[in-house]
Amino acid sequence: MTSIFKFSLLLCFSILGLSSFAQYTTTVPVNEAVKTGKLKNGMTYYIMHNEEPKDRASFYFVQNVGAILEDDAQNGLAHFLEHMAFNGLKNFPGKNMLDYLEKNGILFGRDINAYTAQDETVYNLSNIPVASENLLDSALLVLHDWSGGLLLEAEEIESERGVIHEEWRTRRNADFRLRNMTNAVMFNNSKYADRDVIGSLDVIDNFEHQALRDYYEKWYRPDLQAVVIVGDIDAEKMEAKVKALFSKIPMPKNAAERTYCQVPDSKALAYVAAKDKEAKSLSIMWGFRYDLDSVITEETQRRNMANSMFSQMLKSRISEQTKKLECSAVGMGFGSFEMARTKGLNYIYVSPKIGKELEAFAEVLTELERVKRYGFNQSELDRVKVQFQRSYESYYANRAKISNDSWAKQLGDLYLKSKPFPSIEWEMAFAAKTIPAITLDEVNAMVSKYSNEANSALILKGPENATQYFPTKDELLAVAAKVKASDVEAYVDEAGDQPLVAKELKPAKITDTFKVEGTDAKGYVLENGAKVVILPTEFSKDNISMSSFSFGGSSLLDVKDLASADMATGIVQMSGVGEFNATQLQKKLTGKIAGLSANLGELTEGFSGSASPQDFETLMQLLYLNFEAPRFEEAPYNAQVARMKNYLTNIGVDNGKALKDTIALATTNYSPRMLLFGEEFINKLDFNRASEIYKERFSDASDFTFIFVGNINEEEHLPMIQKYIGSISSSNRKESFVDHKVGPAKGKTSKIFTRKMAVPKTTVSYSIQGDLDYTLKNKLMLNVVSQLLSKRYMTTIREEEGGSYGVGVRPSASKLPSPEFSLSINFDTDPAKCDRLVEIVEEEITRIQKEACNAADLTEIKNNFIKSREEAELQNSFWLSVVQNNLMLGSEFTSKEEYKKLVEGIDAASVKKFAKKLFKKTNLVEVIMNPAE
Repeated sequence: MTSIFKFSLLLCFSILGLSSFAQYTTTVPVNEAVKTGKLKNGMTYYIMHNEEPKDRASFYFVQNVGAILEDDAQNGLAHFLEHMAFNGLKNFPGKNMLDYLEKNGILFGRDINAYTAQDETVYNLSNIPVASENLLDSALLVLHDWSGGLLLEAEEIESERGVIHEEWRTRRNADFRLRNMTNAVMFNNSKYADRDVIGSLDVIDNFEHQALRDYYEKWYRPDLQAVVIVGDIDAEKMEAKVKALFSKIPMPKNAAERTYCQVPDSKALAYVAAKDKEAKSLSIMWGFRYDLDSVITEETQRRNMANSMFSQMLKSRISEQTKKLECSAVGMGFGSFEMARTKGLNYIYVSPKIGKELEAFAEVLTELERVKRYGFNQSELDRVKVQFQRSYESYYANRAKISNDSWAKQLGDLYLKSKPFPSIEWEMAFAAKTIPAITLDEVNAMVSKYSNEANSALILKGPENATQYFPTKDELLAVAAKVKASDVEAYVDEAGDQPLVAKELKPAKITDTFKVEGTDAKGYVLENGAKVVILPTEFSKDNISMSSFSFGGSSLLDVKDLASADMATGIVQMSGVGEFNATQLQKKLTGKIAGLSANLGELTEGFSGSASPQDFETLMQLLYLNFEAPRFEEAPYNAQVARMKNYLTNIGVDNGKALKDTIALATTNYSPRMLLFGEEFINKLDFNRASEIYKERFSDASDFTFIFVGNINEEEHLPMIQKYIGSISSSNRKESFVDHKVGPAKGKTSKIFTRKMAVPKTTVSYSIQGDLDYTLKNKLMLNVVSQLLSKRYMTTIREEEGGSYGVGVRPSASKLPSPEFSLSINFDTDPAKCDRLVEIVEEEITRIQKEACNAADLTEIKNNFIKSREEAELQNSFWLSVVQNNLMLGSEFTSKEEYKKLVEGIDAASVKKFAKKLFKKTNLVEVIMNPAE
């Protein structure tokens, strides 16, 4: 059911071979808080009260059919139909549904969305404000129309062909092509190998309209549908509405049987080596198929938990192996996922270094063989059990913060796959009795999942070039046989039992206090000069979030040191702190919910992290050690550099990197301070200098401000802050950043280049930059302009021209090092349409400066701002940013009421005036990547 039951990796594949068998059941009791039932027409419903976020509800429409039910002449119609659900409904013709919802702050793409898979199609309307009864009724009516009220008008169908054509183009990357090449082996020649959801271009471009309508009428029907509603609602009242509205939907007579495909077992190990000229590295996966339980019981759940423990322990061992310089692999792993409704796959994975293909395969198999011969140690299992129990405790403490969408998706899985959805109390009781009862023998037995070679497949994917070697089936099996016959030593579990911080520390005195205007936060200055801010909240019972900053960053470094600076924090992360290397530290932190990471940016350095209130002292100890006792070990550093060098081998085929690098260089006017990953970057790395930079930037507590937001108890936690932060060394230096004036050239910079591509595609990137006073009003106006342009491009470029799957318009505003804004506009398209679409981009920018914007569009955007602000205020992350922006940038806090007034004051005239001023004096960088002839 919950994230607790989903420790194992679950991927969204589907099913294969024909059978009406995949109707799962579960004996685990459904949470009594869920109102559920089946209407006379066969439709199922689930309704549940939840208050995260407060005053909001999410509506999901779960359809138990997808691409697997298409015949060859319909390949792609299930996905096409999903698109059409937003292009005309019985009660909302045309774009009326989207217009109405967006007018109420419910945004398409964020709150309104859908996805199609091989066996399901799921629609959602999320974060619906519950204060309006009309809005709730309208959401229900949309779900009702999705069931049987799609208009499927000829004009709308024709318009959508181009959109899906461009989606097809955008998604045809190397990974997609490699997957298609290996699907026949993965799915053992079942129908799933031929259904990639988006479908055949020939079908998409040429199907008769009636074919889509026939598919809709055949498969969109009540007995294959479920309504899921979770939110701050009266569940009983909502249930009555669902019954009244959805019972009226007729069930067709002589309905077609909903058949299920199976992935047949194989009788011999299969092998496939897929190659693509745009692939960047080789991967070798050995997958072992297994049947999923058709009846999910409490025993199933216990077995899944034991399997998760097995995976966690094996993952820890693999993590140790990849840190070694002599490791032949860039990455390796073990795991499992549901590849179909009736079939799962346990897999062994390795990505070898160039020229080390067989050695890397041997290494990953050796770790498995080690477990087969000796099993895990009791100490390893004990640590994992502690971690599992602690995860349940945190889950229970934060149960009120589980979102409507999270619950709704899990209820969708209950309908589609009978994934258990018990009460939290049932889960806690299950954990309390099951975790201690699982034995080492029980966990060790899970290694048998990797033994049925007859029902397995070796799947290789990698670059098609002269240097990459692909081991043959016989070579890989010979390696496996050699490993089985080799001497393998038992694993030695090294875990120190000394305290994290052995040194006796005394709490530092508080020398001064200060306030953060507009908030209830309290500020303290400690003896060593460190500034600390505490803001208690009750949004999440088991969370305290922290952030810290100090001015300086990499701006204080010479160009020659920038590459080393980029590795500085990573070295400590790979090496550990105090008396613990990285592996020992991970083991030491077992059962602790506390995490910390360092960041070294251009203008600042600092730490971010979080902890459970009961593990807050651990967070403080980690913070102290990262300042006072960071470790710098060359072995894991050299292993990381070796992995980076391995990536360089095929870096030339990475079109995405070529585009990003070109944009980065052009938008910084080819500044030498712009770091690009490549051979030159690696050649400039210096371990000793990187270590020195870390010590330079992460020293002197007096130069840092530490912010804590969450369920923090001042009486209990402030003394810990005084003890650990107050004991960080201080030199009382005063630093700031250096403004190197990095930015685009004046005027327009245009860079058009070509790349070899398997699927011809032009990518356009527009970056507009200029000065902008950093005020809340200006940031709001910039976002209004951005969203208005996005709406216009949706209409013109996507719908009218059928020119792109989507146009991304992303604004940003910054105060440091100088107040400015940037607006990026990006899209993929058919090379033949590029010139016209670029004209449209420029026309709309001109238009927004000369004409009053659409009043309805502006209302939608403003309502979305207000709605989003209401939701954000219930999150610790919002208040953390409020405090940090006040202290770092001097930004004043604006109350919800003031914010609403500011937003409501925006009108079409002010937008036009602002846009005219915004674009008056800007610098433009245009980057276009075309396919080579």
